[in-house]
Amino acid sequence: MRKFCILSVIVFIVSLSVLNCSEDEVTSPDNGGNDPTVNIISPSDGESFVEGATITFTGTGEDFEGNVLPDSALIWTSDIDDTIGTGTSFDNDSLSMGDHVITLTGIDTDGRTGSESITIEVTMPEGFVLIPADTFTMGSPADEPSRSSNETQHAVTLTNDYYMSETEITNQQYADMAQWAYDNGHCTATSLSLQDNLDGSMVELLDMGDSDCEISFSGGTFTVDSGKEDHPVLEVSWFGAVSYCDWLSMKAGLTSAYNHSSWECNGHDPYNAEGYHLPTEAEWEYACRAGTQTPFNTGNCLDAGTEANYDGRYPYSGCPSGPYEVWTVPVGSYPANSFGLYDMHGNVLEWCNDWYGSYSGDETDPVGPAFGSSRVLRGGGWGIYAHYCRSALRAGTTPSGTHYSFGFRVCRAVFAR
Repeated sequence: MRKFCILSVIVFIVSLSVLNCSEDEVTSPDNGGNDPTVNIISPSDGESFVEGATITFTGTGEDFEGNVLPDSALIWTSDIDDTIGTGTSFDNDSLSMGDHVITLTGIDTDGRTGSESITIEVTMPEGFVLIPADTFTMGSPADEPSRSSNETQHAVTLTNDYYMSETEITNQQYADMAQWAYDNGHCTATSLSLQDNLDGSMVELLDMGDSDCEISFSGGTFTVDSGKEDHPVLEVSWFGAVSYCDWLSMKAGLTSAYNHSSWECNGHDPYNAEGYHLPTEAEWEYACRAGTQTPFNTGNCLDAGTEANYDGRYPYSGCPSGPYEVWTVPVGSYPANSFGLYDMHGNVLEWCNDWYGSYSGDETDPVGPAFGSSRVLRGGGWGIYAHYCRSALRAGTTPSGTHYSFGFRVCRAVFAR
């Protein structure tokens, strides 16, 4: 009987211990099940964006009891750019190019975390090449044949990388953007003229009344002459070139670079404009030279048959003559320079951002004069002699001027990290 009682007591104690242990297992925290839950609403997994565009990040988070997590407890990170923002919604326009793993992490009051990740792509603007910042010698040496006195050599440092369109803007590109701008009320048009409609401006952007213009307008629609779609746009004024830059910016969700009342570019600071802009004169020459110091980025001669479209009957000093196309050719018809840019010599003269003025010695990020009467043109054109196509050659005319050899290409800053 005594043995039975002792055994009963032992069984009771063991049973009580098992019961207590079971209770402990039920009431102890389960960190996995009690973690916060988060949900990325936007952007979508796999979505692609152009570098510099504004991306809206939206998400939610709750603790395991369903309480909404405060904004300070929602942390957004990128595997490339580290922390990019906090909260349920914010905008970011400074993600680096590349494939980003974006993670939203929620943190509750006990320090437990929950997360969700997506992948997005940030790309270079289509049709652009990256131009790396550097120091170069601008201008021409005193012994360069046919040089002008306004080409004094000096050191220029460009501190920011930038994108430049790999070709001159084509008729089709211009017509497409003019259509977008017209449909959105940013410009007006008749069969004879395209005019500005921003900031109270009504200046002419494109002279469609000139027979040399290869874009026409009728019934609310812009069209390009057959076979001329890939030729550079002609008869465009400086105003028309910068307006194109602003249309690109607005369509991409970027801040426009130009004020259409003063026509200043980002308060006379084009290098830090968020939107597209015409290249400064320094950006243009640096991009044209692509590391060379010879008269042309092709060397001491420019071949009219294989390297550029100009009047080959008038070659550069000591160089052979060549063919004369007598008009523009499709952009990219000749090899690119080492930066990947086409037609920096010949085809059409290209508008630059700067007012024309004298060089003022060694400079960093030069912007040209604050005021002037002529805007810079660079690069030579289809009907021009070889020496007018040199990398250092400077020309200029009134910004309202249009011509059958005036065109342009555009730039955009790479945003600082």
